[in-house]
Amino acid sequence: MTVNLLTSSAVLLLTCAAFITYEVVTLHKGMVQGYMTRAEIIAANSTAALAFQSEADAADVLAALKTDRRITGACIYDGTGKIFAKFPANANVGLFPAWPTQSGYRNGHLEVFCPIVQGHRTLGTVYIQSDLSALTDRYYAYAWLSAAIIAGSILVAYLLSRMLQKQISAPIVALAETANAISKQRDFSVRAIKFGEDELGLLTNAFNEMLAEIQKLNATLEQRVQERTAQLETANVELSRSRAVLESLFKSLPGLFLVLTPELKIVTASDAYLKATMTKRENLMGRDIFEVFPDNPDDPNATGSSNVRASLNRVLQSGEPDTLPIQKYDVRRPDGVFEERFWSPINSPVLGADHRIEYIIHRVEDVTDFVKQQQPQKNSIGDDNGLRVQMERMEAEIFRSSQEVQAANEKLQVANKELEAFSYSVSHDLRAPLRHVDGFVDLLRKQSAEKLDDRGRRYLDVIAASARQMGTLIDDLLVFSRMSRTDLRRTKVASESLVHEVRDALQGEINGRRIVWKMDSLPQVEADAPMLRQVWANLIGNAVKYSRTRDPAEIEIGCNTVNDEFVFFVRDNGVGFDMQYVDKLFGVFQRLHRADEFEGTGIGLANVRRIVSRHGGRTWAESKVDGGATFFFSLPKISNEKKG
Repeated sequence: MTVNLLTSSAVLLLTCAAFITYEVVTLHKGMVQGYMTRAEIIAANSTAALAFQSEADAADVLAALKTDRRITGACIYDGTGKIFAKFPANANVGLFPAWPTQSGYRNGHLEVFCPIVQGHRTLGTVYIQSDLSALTDRYYAYAWLSAAIIAGSILVAYLLSRMLQKQISAPIVALAETANAISKQRDFSVRAIKFGEDELGLLTNAFNEMLAEIQKLNATLEQRVQERTAQLETANVELSRSRAVLESLFKSLPGLFLVLTPELKIVTASDAYLKATMTKRENLMGRDIFEVFPDNPDDPNATGSSNVRASLNRVLQSGEPDTLPIQKYDVRRPDGVFEERFWSPINSPVLGADHRIEYIIHRVEDVTDFVKQQQPQKNSIGDDNGLRVQMERMEAEIFRSSQEVQAANEKLQVANKELEAFSYSVSHDLRAPLRHVDGFVDLLRKQSAEKLDDRGRRYLDVIAASARQMGTLIDDLLVFSRMSRTDLRRTKVASESLVHEVRDALQGEINGRRIVWKMDSLPQVEADAPMLRQVWANLIGNAVKYSRTRDPAEIEIGCNTVNDEFVFFVRDNGVGFDMQYVDKLFGVFQRLHRADEFEGTGIGLANVRRIVSRHGGRTWAESKVDGGATFFFSLPKISNEKKG
């Protein structure tokens, strides 16, 4: 309606302006022509008066002009240019030009000059002066007429627009209401009402066909998701049952067993181990083995935990079982007193479907009584041989037990392979329906974007963004699944160059932000370069993302050498997290912030832990709410030192 009214007003204004301009120009010419005609008449009647020098006759001729009230003055110049007669008779001489000039508009008046000619001789000049009241009157008349025409035309245009508006806006409003209902209720069975066979009718048909296609795809997608979810739940139940059986097996074995994560955290323990070490299971779960069973600081010869630590590192590096000789290791009793014990330990890895170490079985044989019985006779060669025979027999028994554990590990590997394959299949099959949804949204946007209002276009953006978000989640799942299938290709990697590459790749995200980078010198390590780049990309990307609310943001990257490890860290001054949820941080789909605060899929840190674990390293984090966070990961440096 606004467009129609503005268009009508503009056209009328231009028309009236052109009409008024034409009339004014025509009026000007008419006035000049009219007064020139009068001047010629007076000139023709004044020849005798000038010829006989009769001022009275000339004044009588000029007096005929009194019938025109717009004439403000007139005069007759003689041949020498002097005023011979004037009108009105009492007019001031200063009213008239001192000498005849050209006709025209001057000082708000119209002046006309006409020569008085007799034969071929010029006797004088007639001068007539008129005001412009005729123009002013005509201006007012045209203004009122134009205003009346414009007002009437706008009224007619307004009434026509009101009558025709519903025919145009009703289909668009119906489309908008349908899109709004779909957005709020997620009900793709709703259809827009069709009002005609024009362009809007074609748009409504296309919109309804798109809804039908989305509804069909959505139903297919939901059915597949339900089927895959049911299969996944069945697989999880079977896997949980297998793990429960395996855990029960570990607990009931007659040997002394601990199950450790690659970070050397205790997962479970056999009943025999708890009895021998005089500990309770709830006091062990989730704690570091060397936190629970430290060396006796009062006995410099008690080096059992140091030897066990070295053995566990060898297992993490090689992926092979490692057997230790008899160790002296003191057990702290509940009353705080250390009791001397002798152990015969063996550490065996539990490999997952991707041949990486999932757990470590730490099994020990308590030989304290045997060693103490043999100590008084250790100077006898025969007794030493007997002790050696007994030790060999015990080590053979330990090896047999490790074989049993390895058989159980193989069953667990098969279950893990099946679960990995199923996860890959689910993620791969979900991509095709999402591509259809995104394609139809893009098609609708290209064909009908100009005919939709802002709310309709916003609905399309929401659908497209949701499809892209789910696509990103599926891509991350595929990466997570492939990460376990890819073989490690260890090469020498310059960590510092890798970090600079990751920072350069993130310039698009940090453009316009103030970030203070602090980076120490980073060592060269032996690792799979693409996998290690993914670790740095996830950790540095998280630091950039979660420090978004800081100005300036501060990100520090460094490395420390601790025992036989390089410990790398990425520290930021961002929003941080609550440490009571730190155990969930590196799990799949585990997020500690809402999606509307910080985007993400909850898979990045799970990938970091998987990659670092495959390299024989550890991952952990430290933080406090609104106080920044520090993420650590370690890589063993034993292989690098051997080759260096």
